[in-house]
Amino acid sequence: MNFIKQNKGTIIAVAIFVISVIFCVQVFHVFFTSDEKALYGNRLEGRDAVRISSTDKDKITEALKSEVKKTTIRESGRIINVIITADDNATLEQAKALGTKVQEQLSAKQVKYYDIQVIIKKDVEANDFPIIGYKHHNKDNFSWTKDRTGTE
Repeated sequence: MNFIKQNKGTIIAVAIFVISVIFCVQVFHVFFTSDEKALYGNRLEGRDAVRISSTDKDKITEALKSEVKKTTIRESGRIINVIITADDNATLEQAKALGTKVQEQLSAKQVKYYDIQVIIKKDVEANDFPIIGYKHHNKDNFSWTKDRTGTE
């Protein structure tokens, strides 16, 4: 008893420290969920049936080959990102038609599952490029960035 009376402050400080550590661990678990869960949760269910294969990517690249300089295709979750470097003399209308060509190379199931984002740029500086087209999997057409006139 004498020990407790002489070290009352130390015992209270240790008790507060232990309670603080337990509280911090609980807060950590609330804000930082377990690493065992998938990054996308269950949002990617059914993806194996419509996965974009390297053959599909090659089909897209081949279909665009005659009209563009370079094509890069990357799949991220439920989005297919297609980055296209268009020919230097391509018009805005020709560039927008490339989005439809990308969509045509995919199966109907893939188009209904994935969102498609097409980024079209040029190697030369142009007032109306780059442009971005986005097609939501529930929509039929691409939405494009606003046309720029070069004046602001």
